[in-house]
Amino acid sequence: MASISEDNNNSTSRKRQRSQTEGTATLLDLDFTDCPICFNLLTIPIFQCDNGHIACSTCCEKLSQKCATCSLPTLSRNRAMERVLELLRVRCPNAGCSMVVSCSGTSAHVDHCPFTQRTCPFSSCDFTCSFKDLYKHSLAKHSIAAPHLAKLGVSFSSLMFKCGTLVRIHLTANKRIILKEQTTTKGEGEIVVVEGFDRPDGRMFYACCIGPGTDKFSYQLKLSLASGDDLLYDSNLQRVREVSNEPPLANFMLVPSCMLPYRICYICIKRKTN
Repeated sequence: MASISEDNNNSTSRKRQRSQTEGTATLLDLDFTDCPICFNLLTIPIFQCDNGHIACSTCCEKLSQKCATCSLPTLSRNRAMERVLELLRVRCPNAGCSMVVSCSGTSAHVDHCPFTQRTCPFSSCDFTCSFKDLYKHSLAKHSIAAPHLAKLGVSFSSLMFKCGTLVRIHLTANKRIILKEQTTTKGEGEIVVVEGFDRPDGRMFYACCIGPGTDKFSYQLKLSLASGDDLLYDSNLQRVREVSNEPPLANFMLVPSCMLPYRICYICIKRKTN
């Protein structure tokens, strides 16, 4: 028994001492990583029946854990295939992106990739572009010169901001200001939209982020009033997929009519570190 155990240990040791060349392989057909039922990329967990037919967890749930090929229960995890997806590295499918990610993390990466083509987040705009081109599109098409926005009385202006630095903005009723983050890295800076809406009891101020990234932000609005006092508002910066022409229902600052007009408005946007 000692001899068998020693041989097993030696075999394990040899497997762990593979050279870099021996540990590299080429996958000739990426279709092998697709679910045979929905044809989308397999995601962990992966299930199989006793005959070895696999399916993604979404399809298994839709089919009530019954194999689409042989009708046997698909209750067992295919750990080997899950491990393959964890170790397999593929290039992002978006043109212009050079990122190499794990096969199992491709969907999550594409969802936040700045090169993914998305519909413009501004209401009534069907233009499709990548986040990389969104700021240029916003300034070129969503300006006061755009006829459909002019009719709504919505005007646009642009500013740059640095995280942690106060930026002076002039935000009146029914006006949007588009802020672009200044960055020193190769990545695209965030785009923040600040809006003002008049109400019978005062004026609403609201800010949101329209980028596809994963970083979290907070912001502070500072209004210097004619009385000499300052009015402060702190909130988390929400990421949104659509910017409408309607006042927000939550996470806004309301300045009572008795405090208007204000003299100066500042915004400070901060990136959260945890």
